[in-house]
Amino acid sequence: MIDQHAAHERVNYEYYYEKFGHPADASQELLLPITLEFTPSDSEKLKERLSWFEKVGVILEHFGGGTFRVVSHPYWFPGGEEASIIEEMAEWVLSERAIDLSKLREKSSTLVSCKASIKANQKITAEEADTLLQRLAACKQPYTCPHGRPIIISFSNYDLEKLFKRVM
Repeated sequence: MIDQHAAHERVNYEYYYEKFGHPADASQELLLPITLEFTPSDSEKLKERLSWFEKVGVILEHFGGGTFRVVSHPYWFPGGEEASIIEEMAEWVLSERAIDLSKLREKSSTLVSCKASIKANQKITAEEADTLLQRLAACKQPYTCPHGRPIIISFSNYDLEKLFKRVM
């Protein structure tokens, strides 16, 4: 059995991890900046850490008080999810004592891959399933999602018979 969300997350994670490695190539200026609000204490901390966002292609500017504007982000962020992705990135940046670029890249890739993946109970066609399996087979680590959950589980005939109490 395959968890299609976890499989799609793995495929997307490896794609986005590579993308976050080259943020300057991907950042696009927004016609309408995204506005985010933070508490006064978070705002002060965030102002000191704005350079970390630039390192993953997000240009965040302090706009006064607890308000920040996202003026640029990677073009490949999932449409409609940009604000929530950047808010979650900010939560992570604020929660860390010492920020490590590789960890930020990993965390950001995980956030984006989850938002961009097939949702639970979403139906996909046989062709989409085949494509997903081909892309999963090409992954460096095709057995777990970025959160560490298994993508594939298998049952032997004996296991299935045991579940139906056909054997003891």
